[in-house]
Amino acid sequence: MTIDTATNALMQQIQNPFLTSISKLIAFITDPIVLLIAALIIASYLYTKKQNKKATIFASAIIITAILIKLSKAIFQRARPANALVQELTQSFPSGHATMAVIFFGLVAYMFARKKYKPATVITTLIILIIAFTRIYLNVHWLTDIIAGLALGTAILILSILALKKS
Repeated sequence: MTIDTATNALMQQIQNPFLTSISKLIAFITDPIVLLIAALIIASYLYTKKQNKKATIFASAIIITAILIKLSKAIFQRARPANALVQELTQSFPSGHATMAVIFFGLVAYMFARKKYKPATVITTLIILIIAFTRIYLNVHWLTDIIAGLALGTAILILSILALKKS
């Protein structure tokens, strides 16, 4: 049994109606398209506040992330677990929810909570980990999909923060 199948088997053992409902809600709210739209709204807000460099970096990071997720899924063509609790139409690898969550919440925390960055980092990390957990819990991703999504998101987040520091 691989780490992927073992993790999904464990998730099946802890499934219950309440946790399934919460996980489905979190999945809906943090869908990559929802986060992309929210990011573009935030970038527009930043433009109105004359923070053009922040807006451009934020919007660019989100759009580039969405493109990389789409390309990765097309390249790897990894099937999702067969016993998913929700229907997903795209491929599995990497997790778009995990990748986009790292970028979106990481940049929001960095840009808007600079003075309180440590608490924001802890809260942001918890949010991202909860989103990642729900993707495995709902059996729409393998553990390695999540790890890859978190890694890709972290790499893009680091590059985005470096770009923000230079601006």
